[in-house]
Amino acid sequence: MSAESKSRKIIGGEFELCHLPPRNHDDLSVLTHKITGTWTLSGRSALYLVLKELKEEGINHIHLPSYLCESILLVIRSMGFKYDFYPVDMNLCAYPDPPIGSAVLLIHYFGKVNPATEALRAEAGKSFYLIEDASQALLSDWSKNFNNSQYIILSPRKFGPVILGGWCNLPLKNDDANDRVEKVAWQSLAARLIKGQYLKNDSANIEQQTENFYLESLKEVERFLDENPICTYLPAWTKQLIAGYDWGSTSEKRRGNFQLLKKMLSQHVDMLFSEIASKEIPLGFVVRLKKRDWIRMKMAEARIFCPVHWHLPHDVSKQKFPNSHDLSNTVLTIPIDQRYNSTDMEKIAVTLKHLLKHGN
Repeated sequence: MSAESKSRKIIGGEFELCHLPPRNHDDLSVLTHKITGTWTLSGRSALYLVLKELKEEGINHIHLPSYLCESILLVIRSMGFKYDFYPVDMNLCAYPDPPIGSAVLLIHYFGKVNPATEALRAEAGKSFYLIEDASQALLSDWSKNFNNSQYIILSPRKFGPVILGGWCNLPLKNDDANDRVEKVAWQSLAARLIKGQYLKNDSANIEQQTENFYLESLKEVERFLDENPICTYLPAWTKQLIAGYDWGSTSEKRRGNFQLLKKMLSQHVDMLFSEIASKEIPLGFVVRLKKRDWIRMKMAEARIFCPVHWHLPHDVSKQKFPNSHDLSNTVLTIPIDQRYNSTDMEKIAVTLKHLLKHGN
């Protein structure tokens, strides 16, 4: 079937916007659990603000999980920090052994609070500092037993149609207004609105030129963030859009879609985790697949787009960290977000089961 005759309906990919949410700046506390902090351009720039403070404290070494996204290293390298890696097991539990006077980065993966959190929080501030990255656990209850002995960073961009944005629990002054950031923010907004209007009639034929336009626009936004990891300015109007989004229904929909896929697929795939606690909101339906890359390609041909978490940095040794490499090579994150209903979950399940049965 040609692209011109195929339906434009898609599952996954960058979040579109069909309309602007109402502005209610007070609701930002829903995401930050009423902890005082600073909104920034991105999760990377939030990490920069934390690392900047640690550098002023004399810290120059960061102890990192071996299962991580390379974008984290963009910030660390740009600031001249030394770093090394620690093991993460197949249950996503961290096993750091931090050098004295270093900072540990702990990632909460896929919506689940890391099992090592309680023990690390108890020791934070003694011989090491603790930085928690809650970007993938944005809507989960990561704040339970949180105290001022650790730092927290997050970004809401993987959970909703957020133009730009990150946050850390440091009450700081942002950079001055930046014309380039303003331009990128409007570009991100325009691309998401165009995609939203385009997908409103999801049974219509594909218009490749329109898809290429909004996809390239969003890629340019990502390139800007990659190239400017220490830029912290965030326009006030983007925060108002974040605050106005309905995060409550987002949580309910994700949990519901997770349970639907679990019911349809649990006998057919190796789920990275099969249970979610009452206050955990999953990033996706995460599975491990032997032919992950081939299945991902075939699902994309069916217009189901699944991200990979993650292609590891080259300096994560396969010999020293086999579990992290195993996760990197097999994990596929299937979309279950608030844009989709039970019919969409059924399409995902049918497509994946067919590929598992008839794969080459």
